[in-house]
This record gives sequence, C-alpha cells and structure tokens, in this order.
Amino acid sequence: MPAVEKKEKADKPEARTVHPVDPSGVKEGDLMAFTYYGKVRKAYKDLGGHRLQVEGLAGAPADFNVHGDSLIVAAASADQFHEEKKVTKTAAAELLVSSYNRPFTVCFVKQEGEERTLRGRLVQPEPLLGRSHVEDLDVKEGHKLRLVDHRTIKWLVVEGVKYVVK
Repeated sequence: MPAVEKKEKADKPEARTVHPVDPSGVKEGDLMAFTYYGKVRKAYKDLGGHRLQVEGLAGAPADFNVHGDSLIVAAASADQFHEEKKVTKTAAAELLVSSYNRPFTVCFVKQEGEERTLRGRLVQPEPLLGRSHVEDLDVKEGHKLRLVDHRTIKWLVVEGVKYVVK
C-alpha cells in the first residue's frame, strides 16, 4: 500500500515556484511581457495617431499613456465587440473559465435574483457550472472579489465577441 501512495504523489506536479524579476539583472535583449489593466480616461487622435490617457487598475502604474494604433490594436477590451454569437450555457461557462489575462464583461443573475453586469478579470475558475472568482475592475477600493455563477450567465464579452446564452 505505501508504494501506491508514493506513486500517486509522484504523479502530481509540484507547485510552480515564481520569482519576481530583479530590475538590476535586466539587460538589453531580454524578452519580457507587460500587461496592464486600465480604464480609459481620454481617447483622442493627433498627428502621431490615436492616443489614450489611462487610469491604472489591478497593480498597473497609477496613470499611463498609450501612443499609437499598433499598441491599441494589440490591447484587449472588455467592452468592444464586433460580432455576436449564440452559445449554450456550458459554452459560456467554458469561455469564462478560459479567459485568463483577458478583460471581459459578464452579465449574470446574482444569488439574490437580480441581474448584474460586471467588468473584470478571472482570478480563479471553478469546475464547469460552478462559480468563478472574478476581480471587479470597476471597484476602486475594498472588497473587489466577486463570484460569478456559471449557471446564470446571460452574456459575456471577451476578445471582441459578445456571446449570448440561448
């Protein structure tokens, strides 16, 4: 029996160790990724192209600017969509739980029976037709974590598509 226990433990992956980047160790040619969440304060166009003034959210710098269409096109929006698709409740849940590192807007029915629209990001998914922990990015201070019940999703906007539950 103990041999089986050892085998089961060996099959489980170890927890991933993560170390922050040491700024003094960054050198020319290093490959890095930067992802910031923000709320657009002002959008305008000048001779250099489109520009955004952005309020930083969820650990981003307090305020930052985005200059140029190529950076804006490469960004993700929780609000903008160019297509609408009808999906099943299960498909909507799968889309939500696979939306790591993407801002989204989800409309669902709260436990109290009222409809709620939330703009946020996925923190921790739960099994399908369960609930997912989502950070509400419209809340500035205090408790920002919300539970979204997969079974009550009415629609979801993610990566330029609005998915409406049939």
